[in-house]
Amino acid sequence: MAEDDVQRSDAHGWSLEGRVALVTGAAGGLGKAIVAELHERGAVVHGADIAGEGVFNADLSTASGNREMVAHVLSTAGRLDILVLNARCQFVSPLDQFPDAEWDRLRAVMLVGPFFALKAAWSALTKTPGGRVVVTASVASYGGARQKVACTAAKHGALGLVRVAALEGAVHGLTINAVAPGWMDTALMRGQLEAQAANRGVSIDEVVALFRAAQPGNRFVDVREVAAVIGFLASPCASGINGTCIPVDLGASASA
Repeated sequence: MAEDDVQRSDAHGWSLEGRVALVTGAAGGLGKAIVAELHERGAVVHGADIAGEGVFNADLSTASGNREMVAHVLSTAGRLDILVLNARCQFVSPLDQFPDAEWDRLRAVMLVGPFFALKAAWSALTKTPGGRVVVTASVASYGGARQKVACTAAKHGALGLVRVAALEGAVHGLTINAVAPGWMDTALMRGQLEAQAANRGVSIDEVVALFRAAQPGNRFVDVREVAAVIGFLASPCASGINGTCIPVDLGASASA
C-alpha cells in the first residue's frame, strides 16, 4: 500500500490514538460508558463531574467551574482534542408548580455550562484541525415532554448552541454534533420515577413499564449504544458530519 493510502486510511479510521478527550458528567452511567468507549479507541480520557472518585470535581453549571476543568486538562495533558459535554440533571413537575431554583439549575447544567465549556476550550480545540465536540442532547431536544419544561427548554437551546458553534468551528476543522438518547435505565431515569409515579397516579413499576413500552422493541437504550455513536462522532471517520443531532432512540423519533 502506498504511503498516501496509509495516511488516508488512518485519517478516516476509528482510532483515537494520541488524542486527549474530556468528558463531563463522567461519574454517571452514560458518562462511564463514554469514558470506556473513548479509552477503548485509544484516547487519553479525562473525566469531570460535580462529585465522584477518579474525576475532576467542579461545578459545571458555572463559568469558573468550566474554566477550571479545561485548565486542569490542559495543564495535565498539554492539549485537548475531544470534548464530550454530557453533564445532565433532571426534575419533574407541572409547569405551574415548577420551582424557580430547579428551572435555573437545569438550564445552568445543560445549556449555560456547555456554553462556558466550549468558550473555555475553544482555542485548544481549534489549535489544530480535527477537533471534536459532542453534546448529549435528548429526544426532548426536538419535541415536548410533559412536566419537563426546564429539561426540554435547555435541550432545545443546546441544539442551537451546537449549530452555531458548528458553523463557527468548521473553518478550523472542528466538528460539533449532538446525540439524542432515548430512555436509558440509568440513575438519572431512576431518580425521577417517584415523581413520575405520583404525577401520573400509578406505581413506580407501572411507570417503568410505560417507559419501556413506549420504546420500539419494548426495551431501553443501552448506554453502550449511545457511547458507541459518540465514539464514532469523535473519530476521524466522522469528519464530514457537523452541526447535526443523531437520535439513539431505537426508532422512537421515527413515529413523531
